[in-house]
Amino acid sequence: MIRNLLMLGVAALALSGCAGAPLAESTPDAAPIAWTEAALPAVEPATDRWWTAVGDPVLDRIVDQAGATSEVRLAEARLFEAQARLGAARAALAPQISGQGTAEREAVDDLDQNTFQALVAFSLDPDLNGAVRTRALAERLRAEGQAARVEAARLNARATAVHLYAAYREAEARAAAGDRAVEALDQSLRLADERERAGLTSGLDAASARAALASARARPIAARQAADEARLGLEALLGLNPGALVETLARPTTEPLGAPAVRALAAPASVLARRPDLRAAELELIASGADASAARRDFWPTLSLSAALGGQEVDPETPFTASGFLTQLAAGLTAPLFTFGRLESARDAADARAAQAEIAYRQAAVDALSEVETALVALASAEARTATLEEAARAARDQARLADRRYRAGVSPFLEVLTAQRAAADAEAELASARGAALTAFARLNAATGLGAQA
Repeated sequence: MIRNLLMLGVAALALSGCAGAPLAESTPDAAPIAWTEAALPAVEPATDRWWTAVGDPVLDRIVDQAGATSEVRLAEARLFEAQARLGAARAALAPQISGQGTAEREAVDDLDQNTFQALVAFSLDPDLNGAVRTRALAERLRAEGQAARVEAARLNARATAVHLYAAYREAEARAAAGDRAVEALDQSLRLADERERAGLTSGLDAASARAALASARARPIAARQAADEARLGLEALLGLNPGALVETLARPTTEPLGAPAVRALAAPASVLARRPDLRAAELELIASGADASAARRDFWPTLSLSAALGGQEVDPETPFTASGFLTQLAAGLTAPLFTFGRLESARDAADARAAQAEIAYRQAAVDALSEVETALVALASAEARTATLEEAARAARDQARLADRRYRAGVSPFLEVLTAQRAAADAEAELASARGAALTAFARLNAATGLGAQA
């Protein structure tokens, strides 16, 4: 009997090993060979820490802090939960060992009998149909997927930190340009007052200068409001109290705002393989397929094996009960016959989840390609705009200086001075906006290519 039971267990283990074989991985539609915007400037830093290429120590410290935001810690906590579920799924494949002790007193007519038993019980589910192993595979894939989501959360937090930092520096640059415009208009107003007192001009020049000065003073106020809002958003992202970054952001930077030098971008297939969110979607797709396979295996028979070893003491002994060594061996084979649609419904639900995961995976791949292309366009446009506005700003500053000299010499009207100074202020503000957009596009491109996810 024992030999037959062992042979049955060996056969069940062999069958369960075949049933738990890994599932074939699904793949999305083939990635394009090259980027549509391949001729545009593209960023592909040699290091995952792409933000260090900007050369701003303040930005480096802020992005390092962003790698441990509350969203990242929440994703890590979910990873611990997924790993715990994986451990529980794997434990279902291991033998279960338990101890049992009983004491019983029984009175029959004039006989009082005491019985004591102590047993060590062993039970094993050999996973004859492979459903347990397949579900353990699904939990492992989901744990790996959650690890990828931790990287995705870290990447997203870092990219958002760069966006907010760029918005802050852009607003500060616009405010500084506005301050310079106010200072220039204030000097023009003093000059107009002096020329009016000298009888060289009428009061119209001074009145025009006061109106332009009042309008110019409003620009730095709005820019500093935008800077404060960006700073507050950055502090909230990092989990800091309002005002915690005031001193840090007040430190002067040695590098002007803008994107670093660029070089060729990796092929689309390499970018897709590197994106952590896409890896998570792929692993969820394969895990959903494993769940669907396990739901089908639930229709197959299951086998259970158990054994117990121990001893029994009976006082007093009788012809029917005696003290001694106890052994128990059992095996059971169970197969579903009538489940009234329960297994069928579970199978259909698993198939529906697998279909949803496939749709989500394919859409995630399309979205990833689109994000890279969009970031390429944005970066190229911002860099071209920056180069044009740098030239425009230099020309506007020269024009403002020339108009001022001509007015002092009495050759040009005061309106020419005001027009030139307003054009110079506008060009400086637009240049700051273009440089901020370039840095933002640089961050978007690196995040879209999956860089910046490592701890």
